Amino acid sequence: MEQTLSQLLQLKQWLSAGKQAIDEKDWPLLIQKFDQQVNQLIQLTAFNVREVLIELSELFEVIFSSGVVENFTRQIDQSSFFSLGQQLLDINSELQNEAKQVIHLYLEIFRQPSFLKRIKQTPPWEKLILQLIEKSNFTLAPLLRQRYKLYPQKTIFGLIGGSHVNRFSFSTIKERVRQYTRGLLALLNQIEGGQPQVAFFMENSLEMALLDLACLSSGIVNVMIPGNAVASQLEFIVNQTQVKVLLIAGQKQLNIVNQVRRELNSIKHIVMVKEQPTEEGILSPGQFIQMGMHVTDDQVAYRQESFSIHDLATIMYTSGTTGEPKGIMFSHLNIVYKRFCRAMALPDIGPDDRFLCYLPLFHTFGRYLEMLGSVFWTAEYYFMENPSIDTLVGNMKLVKPTVFISIPKKWMQLYEYIAERVDVELAEDQEIQQVVKKVTGGSLRWGLSAAGYLDPAIFRFFQRNGVELLSGFGMTEATGGITMTEPGHYVENTLGKPLPGIEAKLAEDGELLLRGPYVTMGYFG
Repeated sequence: MEQTLSQLLQLKQWLSAGKQAIDEKDWPLLIQKFDQQVNQLIQLTAFNVREVLIELSELFEVIFSSGVVENFTRQIDQSSFFSLGQQLLDINSELQNEAKQVIHLYLEIFRQPSFLKRIKQTPPWEKLILQLIEKSNFTLAPLLRQRYKLYPQKTIFGLIGGSHVNRFSFSTIKERVRQYTRGLLALLNQIEGGQPQVAFFMENSLEMALLDLACLSSGIVNVMIPGNAVASQLEFIVNQTQVKVLLIAGQKQLNIVNQVRRELNSIKHIVMVKEQPTEEGILSPGQFIQMGMHVTDDQVAYRQESFSIHDLATIMYTSGTTGEPKGIMFSHLNIVYKRFCRAMALPDIGPDDRFLCYLPLFHTFGRYLEMLGSVFWTAEYYFMENPSIDTLVGNMKLVKPTVFISIPKKWMQLYEYIAERVDVELAEDQEIQQVVKKVTGGSLRWGLSAAGYLDPAIFRFFQRNGVELLSGFGMTEATGGITMTEPGHYVENTLGKPLPGIEAKLAEDGELLLRGPYVTMGYFG
């Protein structure tokens, strides 16, 4: 065992030299050494030795801190790495903390684009990743801590204002998320019992995204009330869920709340998170933050470890087709596992990508695929100023997105905007491509159209001109996407194949049947 530990230490020292110090010709030997170590550990059944887990965890951290993760994941043997993951499932419960650290870093290595692009058959990995998430309780709390530690200076959010972009790194948002967590815990500590306890009634904003991260990473169940809800819908949702704290952006939302305020019998606190309130009884942003000053770091840390991957995380309301709004319950597993499955389906997306976003954060595509997807991929999420076509084009030129996700209407508008500037039927291919690049910012390479029909000719147009526009189908009840056309394999008038992690089949009457770990917990109430 001492020899094995010594060899792990030696491998760690080699990798710590960094990307610049390791020649390309040396990598095959380093990978061979790693594979040998893994096989030796398996033969010795050494994964229940605390020192081995600590050494392995430190080795994985070095792979990130020394900047060699892309080289490592591009060449690592898949079968060896898979075997390592299987061994991590069998670690004794006495070593739970050490096991969590290793598994969480293992998951971060797995999700790297340079590794995912090499996977040909995802089903074995789908099962393994699910089991590792469950065993290590990999909620958004450790995922965010990982982002803060491994990628502190990486831009995650961007706010566009005219010709200026204000960017926020993981290091920048860390303290604001912590402040919001403390404020929410301080409010909830004053209230006895009752879950869920916090409702969001806001439109897209940085504050909304950070408050959402604060809730999801601390086990505070939050209810998403659509930002375009009318007073009667708000009243129904608040009274059905019996939320105690209502977070609103400003006066616009308060005007709607005031129409039914006397009927909202469960609400103990209303917090205005962007504007200064002009009415008594409404907490201001400053008061909200000030209340949290009495909550300690230890209390926050305890809260982040106090909930399970299988617990209820959030409730999102959809209008449905008939009757009252329906509250759909998501577990932490639904949310986190879906991110890994989406990454397996889109292995090329990663830290160099930029999302330009306007889809609502109170709907699954905007909240999960774009916002939480950006956090997961360590990509960049830019808040579009408004959804008009002129603003879209202006924002595209400013931030040069690589990914744009939208409903069919926006892709049609974008096509028509381009067609007004070049003859898409008769112009040379190069001329058309130049206009497409100019209009979309020059870097757009991925697109997704869902939630409606888009003519195949529009898909083909963008695909011919450098934008891999994909088709997809999803439902809130499946944490968003269910099917997607495979990159490079678009078939006209189809919605693609089931994503990794979900099973789908047609019943005899034609109904689509689904099951899987990110099919949601059910309807609230």
